[in-house]
Amino acid sequence: MATAEAVTVEHRARVRADAASVFRLLSDLDAWPRVFPPFVHLESLGTDARGRERVGMWSTSGERVEHWVALRTVDADGLRVGFVPERIEAPMTSMSRAWVVEPDGDAACVVRLEQAFTVAPGHADALPPLRRTVEEIASAELSAVQTAAELEAAFPELLVVVEDEVAVPGAPAEDVYAFLFDAARWPQRLDHVERATVREEDGPAHLLELVTREQRGGTMTTKAARVGLGPHKIAYKQLLLPPLGSSHHVQWRIADTPGGTTVSSRQTVVLNESGVAAVLGDGAGLGEARAFVRNELSAKVLLVLDQARHHFDHVESSR
Repeated sequence: MATAEAVTVEHRARVRADAASVFRLLSDLDAWPRVFPPFVHLESLGTDARGRERVGMWSTSGERVEHWVALRTVDADGLRVGFVPERIEAPMTSMSRAWVVEPDGDAACVVRLEQAFTVAPGHADALPPLRRTVEEIASAELSAVQTAAELEAAFPELLVVVEDEVAVPGAPAEDVYAFLFDAARWPQRLDHVERATVREEDGPAHLLELVTREQRGGTMTTKAARVGLGPHKIAYKQLLLPPLGSSHHVQWRIADTPGGTTVSSRQTVVLNESGVAAVLGDGAGLGEARAFVRNELSAKVLLVLDQARHHFDHVESSR
């Protein structure tokens, strides 16, 4: 009787950052979009019958936004984070991945990525391409962890978080969410948006390309992968970055309040130090770059959120 073919693969890398900090990066769902380039958003979805955390995962793949659910276990004492896909695509019959962090002195550690999978009997020919894919993904992800962790350890000032909040009186959260997520209608609703192209994907995710009129003149094209978790959250990641940034992802939280709705924006940016001079001129430092990014990103998000407020003010006054 044929048996399932099993493969176990382990990759490792030495990281010049302390083990606790690297483990925090790997166990923090909100950190994944800045650590791993393809990831747009991760969201805790509760637990399964065995008490494992269900995590929704959205990532880009070419011109698509893909979504799946993984079952996560976090062992803080053992510095281990494990994932098992909730659904397996044939010919695979099982798949598991685990990130393990091992201290290697006070300021370094070894990160291991353990992976195991099986394929159904009679599908041995699927093993070589599956293994190649697993190897390629592991190499890319280990490199990403090493880069992000070492950068954060050596240059923490490259990480910038920008937070803003706007009250939208008289409008329920579900209406505000619909206004913000329906980007295809932004050219008719937002004064600075000239064109919006939305490429719908399966489920509440899409790619959005915007052409906006800039206050300094001219237009700017941006492209983002967006995930809608209505009616209380929208997450997105910028896919076209200026020289000053190496990563930029955003969460809008939309909360009902006694008088209407409050929208809170949290933007997380990793600066690209080599792009500072290109944007701000020779002699500019990280302090100036941080201030510039805070001002620019705050102004751009408030431009959207303030116009959402004005839209509902007009709706209310016309009743």
